[in-house]
Amino acid sequence: MRTEEVDHVSIDLLDELGITAPDHVLGELERHHVVERRRGTPVTYLVVRRTSGAALGLLPVYQFARPHDASLAPENIFGDPPPSTGSRLCSAGGAGGYRNHLLLSSAIEPACAAGAARTLVSAARELASAAGCPQVLIPDLDPAQARWLAEFEPEAVAVATRDKAVMPIEWGHFSEYLAALPRKRRWQVRQERRAFADSGIVLRDEPLASVAADVAPLLAQTQQRHGDPASALEAEFYLAMLAMTPGSEVRALVGYLSGRPVAFSVVHRRGGTWAVRAVGRDYAAPEHAQYFNVTYYEPIARAIAEGATLLDFGTGSLPAKRFRGCRLQPLRSLLLPADPSRGR
Repeated sequence: MRTEEVDHVSIDLLDELGITAPDHVLGELERHHVVERRRGTPVTYLVVRRTSGAALGLLPVYQFARPHDASLAPENIFGDPPPSTGSRLCSAGGAGGYRNHLLLSSAIEPACAAGAARTLVSAARELASAAGCPQVLIPDLDPAQARWLAEFEPEAVAVATRDKAVMPIEWGHFSEYLAALPRKRRWQVRQERRAFADSGIVLRDEPLASVAADVAPLLAQTQQRHGDPASALEAEFYLAMLAMTPGSEVRALVGYLSGRPVAFSVVHRRGGTWAVRAVGRDYAAPEHAQYFNVTYYEPIARAIAEGATLLDFGTGSLPAKRFRGCRLQPLRSLLLPADPSRGR
């Protein structure tokens, strides 16, 4: 096997690897690329090939001064106090969104998969060391990716598993979803739905691109409330880029009170999988159960009505999501020394 560094990913490469939904994956990678390069983050793509030249895998590498997505902050992955990562953080495969873009060929033999993944991670460590990054973060590996990289765990500085909340859509109507909940939960959902219906809030399902500027201040409020000093301008840029993901339909569920937006969620729709990827609210407006309705119940009701098969709610607020019927999917993260000789 041999590796090469490239400065962009083409649809031809993803097709050669046999990646499912290559337009969507390319769109995600391009969106991360634009966001990070605008922030001054060096971005490199590592490709592993057979000696014959056939592509076996791909791994993007990002050299952050500060991750744009708070989900990648070491304290949010490994706990507080976080392990020291130095002044720069090299992330292999992850730029946010609770997904790692370590991609291997769909035709690769199982016996070869771990070797290809090992080659990519080793190249990422060399890249990080040359750039002055003391450690390499490999975030949010799904179970298959975690198996490919299991051999690196003994030398990791830190290892963590966090759960992502997902909801398989198994009902034909929202009332069936309600009926499947335990009695106490069912009662609370009905109370929250009733409060929202009586609040005077008008909910609209709109293209995110057309409302990004209007709802960005709400996203900034929510981020600031959770310790991220993002400005409304930064929030608007993030939403505008999210709206431009090819191969997907990106919608905003926006709640209006007296004509102005007071709450919203972004629903990223790709085939049967929908992902709630950003939420925000005006904390000066009356609550009226707006958070739970705009973030959970309205996406669930619309996913059921439109035939979606899975809702991805991300990693935060897991008790609230489990209370409302989500299941947990484990995501594994490793923090490796860039120099293998310094592993524990």
